[in-house]
Amino acid sequence: MKKYFLIGFPIIFAIVLVNSCSSIKTYMSGSDTNLKSSSLITTNSLRANGITISGSKEGSNWCITPAKISGKVMSVVIPSTSGEDEGITPFGSGRPDIAPANSVLYDFDLSNTTNLHSDSISLKPGFVGGKAEQIILLFGYFDVEFLQGIKNKKIRFVYGDTDPYVRGDKLLYNPTEESTGKYYWYDKTSGAFVSESLSRPSNPSLNTYVSTFSDPVRPNLHYYMLGAQLRNCTDYDNSTKDYITLGKSILEECDLSFTVDFDVRNAVVFNNVSSEAAFNALTDEELIQKFDMKQNVSSWGNSGLYCSIVFTSKPKYK
Repeated sequence: MKKYFLIGFPIIFAIVLVNSCSSIKTYMSGSDTNLKSSSLITTNSLRANGITISGSKEGSNWCITPAKISGKVMSVVIPSTSGEDEGITPFGSGRPDIAPANSVLYDFDLSNTTNLHSDSISLKPGFVGGKAEQIILLFGYFDVEFLQGIKNKKIRFVYGDTDPYVRGDKLLYNPTEESTGKYYWYDKTSGAFVSESLSRPSNPSLNTYVSTFSDPVRPNLHYYMLGAQLRNCTDYDNSTKDYITLGKSILEECDLSFTVDFDVRNAVVFNNVSSEAAFNALTDEELIQKFDMKQNVSSWGNSGLYCSIVFTSKPKYK
């Protein structure tokens, strides 16, 4: 296990890129970050052909593969193992640790290929590069669509303060017996769903692990981080590895492309649900309260989320 697992992910990237600081060098190497999930595409193709995609029991939880994950992303970070605070942000806020609440957010959909583009890459002084074995995404929120038996369900999971949401919020789309076309908080005090068009309840169902997430070194971090371990990647030299190489000269001299392919099979967790029958029997009130992502119940060092990256580079002057 790498050192930065032990000290926590929040400090990996905090001073990676600071466009406002004169000491940080900004290179005009462009970067395209392509996000997708072949596991979603494959499972949805199977579903379209009438094949049932079953969940599985892991410990005391029931895990499923969603039909779609889409939403808003603020920043994509690729940390390096060469030292603390080493790495690059190929897309989004150069300082995700101090990005304000309600930062600019961009659409993404893992069911398709979403291209996120940046015109430049910035490196801090003394950057030496090295292996990158993980990727970190900072979302405003994402919507997880899935089947509960034959019923289509969608839950919005909030990872950053995004008006009218607060980090950690969970909202259910179109709860039973509620007006359609809206997301709803579940108010644990009243035991009722509250439309997002109304005021946020004082005691909504939320994920406390996400809502109370704090980095003691950089307490201004508004966005919780979703991390994935790299495996079966294609590096810039076309070799296959469980990492990619962030070489300093490559980053400075080339236009870059990162095609990030997430494996989200069984990545959605329903806590303390023992079987598929029990999962299918959950009421909407139970569904939203038991919903989580595997990373949040299995720790940072074993997020349960994986991805492969195809990393290509092209000399920027050619």
